[in-house]
Amino acid sequence: MSVEEDIKKFNKKHPWPGVDGIKSLYRFHKIDTGSINFLEELFLNGKLYHALPTQFNDPFECRPHFNWPSNPNKVRDIRKRLIKVARDNGSTKKEAEKIVSENMSKEGFVENIIYKAIQNTFRKMRICCFTKSKDNLLFWAHYADSHKGFCIEYDATIIPIKLAFKVTYENEYPEVEYPRPEDARGLEPALIKSKDWEYENEYRTIYIPEAQSSPPGDGISMLLPKNAIKNIYFGSDIEESNKKMILKLISKGPFNPQVWQASLSKSSFYLEFINESSNSA
Repeated sequence: MSVEEDIKKFNKKHPWPGVDGIKSLYRFHKIDTGSINFLEELFLNGKLYHALPTQFNDPFECRPHFNWPSNPNKVRDIRKRLIKVARDNGSTKKEAEKIVSENMSKEGFVENIIYKAIQNTFRKMRICCFTKSKDNLLFWAHYADSHKGFCIEYDATIIPIKLAFKVTYENEYPEVEYPRPEDARGLEPALIKSKDWEYENEYRTIYIPEAQSSPPGDGISMLLPKNAIKNIYFGSDIEESNKKMILKLISKGPFNPQVWQASLSKSSFYLEFINESSNSA
């Protein structure tokens, strides 16, 4: 398969929301001492926090498998990459070639050098997760503190939210190449999860601070334009003091979302949302 065909395959597997006809993406929040700083940064300064994979509740996150390639051309690519790394660290070409040759002949080379390099790369990625709906009761339970939190609707037609990749759910554990492709294909192991998580219908923005292609940020957060947040939905059991605190933060920041209050339907397992924007002005 050519590089062009492989890129096309990746784009089809992990499309941006606009390709899927999605105009909004949603993110759920609880309100506690651990989240206040992030919420203040978001609502006051437009900084969308991106977590490290080690902060997620799935221990399989960004830990792809690596198999030593049987293709001699792939082995040569690995050798070239390692020589480049050695030279970037100050070695001469001759010194770099010697270092790489010696290391490639050592027992445990794959585990101690290649695999560690791959893991280090993915550990430094920063990720923000979204879903396609505000109505998922499991999300309200798991991520919004049993309906005591709230949900934010983001505009998925503008940067950076429009650059979120669709996550796929598979039975096969993700495998990675070394060296990784320098385009978006290199992100794929961060976009594959177990089928057990399929109900999440997830999209992800991936922030790599040192990458020139990453949207503007401060090293841990992406910067949002003032029209990025469209609506705020408060959980049916949110405490009034927490609700007032969030509304106060919003009033001091750059965003001007519509405000909605969730309530439980009296006839089905469904949430109803009442627009309270005029009341919050």
